[in-house]
Amino acid sequence: MLILDGHSSAALAFARSAGKAGHWVAVGANAGAFAAAQLSRYCKLSFSYPISTEDPHGFCETVLDFVNRNAVDLVVPVTDWTLLPLSEYRERFKHICKVALSSAASIEEVSDKYQILQIAKSLGIRIPQTWLIESPGDLASLHGIKFPLVVKDRFSLRWRKGRSVFGGVSYAYSREELESQVSQRLIAAGDVLVQEFIPGVGIGFSCFIASEEIRLPFQWKRVREVDPRGSASSCRESSSLDERIKNDSCQLIRRIGFEGIAMVEYKKTAAQPYPVLMEINGRPWGSIALPIASGIDYPRYLIDWYLRGTLPPENKTYRTGIICRRMVAELTHLSNVRTGKPGNWPLPYPAFWSTLLRVATPWYPGLRYDDLWLSDPRPGISGLANWFRVRAKGMSSNEA
Repeated sequence: MLILDGHSSAALAFARSAGKAGHWVAVGANAGAFAAAQLSRYCKLSFSYPISTEDPHGFCETVLDFVNRNAVDLVVPVTDWTLLPLSEYRERFKHICKVALSSAASIEEVSDKYQILQIAKSLGIRIPQTWLIESPGDLASLHGIKFPLVVKDRFSLRWRKGRSVFGGVSYAYSREELESQVSQRLIAAGDVLVQEFIPGVGIGFSCFIASEEIRLPFQWKRVREVDPRGSASSCRESSSLDERIKNDSCQLIRRIGFEGIAMVEYKKTAAQPYPVLMEINGRPWGSIALPIASGIDYPRYLIDWYLRGTLPPENKTYRTGIICRRMVAELTHLSNVRTGKPGNWPLPYPAFWSTLLRVATPWYPGLRYDDLWLSDPRPGISGLANWFRVRAKGMSSNEA
């Protein structure tokens, strides 16, 4: 099989899972990118392809050629960078190999953050107050708003006028900042979401979906995030299923018609018993190593489903209290904490020394690593070396 996006932590988790199951594994990555998954002992062959966001046609043709030359049975795109171009190209692969893709309609729907929130709202799922801004004049309708507000792209990746536009998230602390940030995103992307800021703990729910049957539900909470204001997690812990979160997630996924593995993200506060939906990922997610470490090997089940038509069990008991962290992300979290609390940030911010102590503790019962494995050391060690190399290069550039 061929796993794409070798730079991502999810690709490394997939390569390890597939290799341990006895599959022949190749890992592809953008030309010139550092790709830890290609350094895994389970990667038998690596190759580079044109950057998919710059040359989607060249990327797809290169992958197709590799598949033909190496008799690949299954291609697994891991990020939107490769998933979206391959979805458009799926007919070319139809009689050659399988590609781990849900239907084109469900991928299109799940990629649209605004559309997902509107569907969730219609199902009675709590969402942040969200405005779709399509022109500067739309901001005039925002009355009685409280800052900070979140300025978020509608799509994590889209093509506009033949060029890729990457999504992003920023925070506006005043009307002037809001107008400036919105103006920039309207020029770049054509529209943008302005969203109520929701504090609280990040909660993740994941599952396997086939023919509207929800299988292997799993839940976790974020312990630390790369950006303390809110971002992907650097450390997270498996937890017991919350029936409301499970039911809301299953209802939403069924409504979209998605198949495969998916992750639904929420925020939950002590003051508000009902979780707030943030977004859904219809692809492998960055913290997928946690359910694997807790006893639910999503990559292996997904591979078996595509190659053998074998469905996983409906439910599987998993270990709660397992903590999984990615060391390079932990270092970035620590670096962000060291920079200090942003001037306008309204919430408590982590203290540097206590954070350093937690990050520097190498092991305690229940702790696992996404990247650092004694049985497969090169990806983790090389990832750390690359992190320090990039940081040192950035410091040298700033001094120059």
